[in-house]
Amino acid sequence: MADLQLYTKATVYLNGGCMSEETDVSIKRSTGAQVVDTVAKGFSGVSPGSPKCEITITNAVPSADFEIDPGPFMLLLQPVELTIFAAGRTATSKAFVMDDNFTHGVNQASKLSMSLTGQFPQWI
Repeated sequence: MADLQLYTKATVYLNGGCMSEETDVSIKRSTGAQVVDTVAKGFSGVSPGSPKCEITITNAVPSADFEIDPGPFMLLLQPVELTIFAAGRTATSKAFVMDDNFTHGVNQASKLSMSLTGQFPQWI
């Protein structure tokens, strides 16, 4: 029989404030490296690129108001600081809100999702 264990939960902070209505978060880090292929050797390695991360956050929307309205950050191209706590570690990135999407439908919670692009964070 397999041993049971407790799995992590994540907590998200935007500009120092806890996103208590967050229902889903994804952080994708990429090196931006470019594959180098040559005629003689085939795959030869990679050329360093511009590392970055892409973050998506989905928030439930209470009837009283949005927890976060990303519109002003988007219009001003104002960076935000995003911190994620998970598995006993912390990842922090300064990022730009690139887009958002509000959805509502029958028999489902209203949601506001946003996509951010920012600096490559380390889990420390």
